[in-house]
Amino acid sequence: MSLVAIVGDHATTTTLALAAAWPVGDDVLVIEADPRGGSLAAWLDIPVAPSLSAVVTRATAGEWSVIDRLSRLTPSGLRVIPAPVRAVEAARAVAEAADSVIPTLTSLVSPVVLADAGPYGADGGVSAVLVQATLTVVVHRQAQQSARAAGVRLERLAECFEQLTAAGVETTLAVIGRAPFGTGEIASFVGAGGLVAPPVFELADDPLAAAVLAGRNGVSPRRLLRLPLLRSSAVLAAFVSNRLSELVATERWGVDR
Repeated sequence: MSLVAIVGDHATTTTLALAAAWPVGDDVLVIEADPRGGSLAAWLDIPVAPSLSAVVTRATAGEWSVIDRLSRLTPSGLRVIPAPVRAVEAARAVAEAADSVIPTLTSLVSPVVLADAGPYGADGGVSAVLVQATLTVVVHRQAQQSARAAGVRLERLAECFEQLTAAGVETTLAVIGRAPFGTGEIASFVGAGGLVAPPVFELADDPLAAAVLAGRNGVSPRRLLRLPLLRSSAVLAAFVSNRLSELVATERWGVDR
């Protein structure tokens, strides 16, 4: 009951921001489940191997002890399992992980697993990773060109939410940028047509923090946590952490979700 999938625009950046801003006291494991290929190893300056391909090959029955042993601790203290760089290998590894590794990670209470699932629909729709996740954070960046362009992207976001809701996926929205639509407007729009509006959080449009998460040097960990993206991510991380605790308690006591 501890796997959170992050999908949509800038999913990798958002996953790392959530991991960095996660409430103190929880163990966190980041797994890259993007079928287009991985970038985490390059961003975090670690070798690609052992990647998710090695994990699914060696943990054939989803053994947590094997998964745990093949995860890596980065210099910043973040524990990760990166995806292979090449798309063909990554897509195969993600598909195989959905049958063995992901069910194991979903069943854990600790660590909290943050899965970077890449853009929505990268593997044809509601992926097996999203269906199995305890909850999913959909990241939506508002278009900067015009209100009309932003409206088109909002229509696609609403379609994504409808598909996830139909698949039984609990969804939270994270919106990058505060214009042209506010979080209240976005919640009302995607919740139209009889759907229950999801929680919507604003993430700061913060190029410096995004660049640091992608490997830029020169910003200390302390300063990074003070940047707008990390501060807004901390609000979202606290909400998701609390929701996970509620779901674990619900499962423990046998109460319907």
